[in-house]
Amino acid sequence: MNLQKTKIVCTIGPSSDSLEIIEELIKSGMNVARINLSHGKEEDHLNIISNIRNVSKKLDSPIPILADLPGPKYRLGEIKNNSLDLSTDDELFLNCGNSNKDELSVWPPGLHLDVKNGAVLLVDDGAVELEITEINKTIIKTKVQLAGKITSNKAVVPRGLPSKLDYFTEETQSAINFVNSNDIDYLGLSYVRNVKDIIRVKEKIKDKNLKIISKIELQLALDNLEEIINHSDSIMVARGDLGVHLPISQVPAAQKFIINLCNQKGKEVITATQMLESMTENPQPTRAESTDVHNAVLDGSDAIMLSGETSIGKYPIRAVDFMREISTIAENDINHKTLRGIKLDQVDSNNKKIIDELIAHGAANIADQLDAKLIVAFTESGSTAARVAAYRPSQPVVAISPDNNAAINLGLRWGVNTINVESFDHIEDMFTFSENFVLEEKLASIGDTIVVVAGLPIGFKGNTNLIRVITIN
Repeated sequence: MNLQKTKIVCTIGPSSDSLEIIEELIKSGMNVARINLSHGKEEDHLNIISNIRNVSKKLDSPIPILADLPGPKYRLGEIKNNSLDLSTDDELFLNCGNSNKDELSVWPPGLHLDVKNGAVLLVDDGAVELEITEINKTIIKTKVQLAGKITSNKAVVPRGLPSKLDYFTEETQSAINFVNSNDIDYLGLSYVRNVKDIIRVKEKIKDKNLKIISKIELQLALDNLEEIINHSDSIMVARGDLGVHLPISQVPAAQKFIINLCNQKGKEVITATQMLESMTENPQPTRAESTDVHNAVLDGSDAIMLSGETSIGKYPIRAVDFMREISTIAENDINHKTLRGIKLDQVDSNNKKIIDELIAHGAANIADQLDAKLIVAFTESGSTAARVAAYRPSQPVVAISPDNNAAINLGLRWGVNTINVESFDHIEDMFTFSENFVLEEKLASIGDTIVVVAGLPIGFKGNTNLIRVITIN
């Protein structure tokens, strides 16, 4: 059994959607497969889902599927020949209503209502900058400030001006319909502004048991961060759009702030965007990218994500190999005691689960103090293993569960590796199984120590109330 701590999310696209590449990605360390519903056709997405499920079954390796909603975002329409090169001081007309052959369209309609003269439009995460010089009804006249190439369907963002679009644009509603009709595990909410957006999405998918991942991309989201975290299962630090809406110099501090607050609350957090961006074209990352991944792990990220590197890049498998190698080395430098203290400081006597929390914290502490080989967490739904892992033990956590969904529930949780077993009737059987399992899998040797955590009574979900230290003999 290959124990992995930092989880890796891979975006699947034309470079990686075949059965063969998906299999290699899983073997290299992919833990979660992501589909960006803003790009590609429905038949492409269906093919990706089918291929992931087939390979996952073949390898007996549950791989959760994350689908990203487009969110309330403006985009360029279709461009002749798909691209347009712009030079400094060029004039570009944007039609924000009904387009015609003379203007480039922006959809959905309404951008002209969100902006004013002098505002700056950022295209494709700021690759091109346009200054608005005139607004005439639905036509926006702009002058190119930062030259570059624009292509069809790229995002258009007014710097510092939040979108007034309803969350459920036609594109987003269509994506939700797709999610409700297909085999998806996690739902990524792009351009979340406040809790209202999250609640409205949950109402749309109330018949589906999906984990909600809120993407932090806006200043409004940062302003409402604590309540967004409280209403989400996980958080994504989406640095691409975040670096458009904030001055790029502020993104590192925002990243650390988001991760820290997630760590305090025990919520999973993904750090994403341009982590190994140069590997879209090159066979190895830059030194700066390697350092970026390393630091994201040290900050307390549960997972790190690859986007274009695996979806359209030339070296998708090498990108995962490097991500795995860099994160594994970084794990040796994590200050577990500090991260554990950040979480413990938020537990008080009013917490209904205070006993469970203290048991989980105790298991992580005891494992460290005894230099145990690993922590074995018997869990029904995954909550016991997640609770222990939230205290960032130095040791890997092996979650043992009779529930087939536990591996999906724990797919993003740092440090947790899940196996599926039959239910146990007696606590002593659980202890015996733990000893035999770690020996068979060569996770521990005779004389080594393991820490076992469980919840009693057996079979009841949500309890964490038992610790046992076992010396293997």
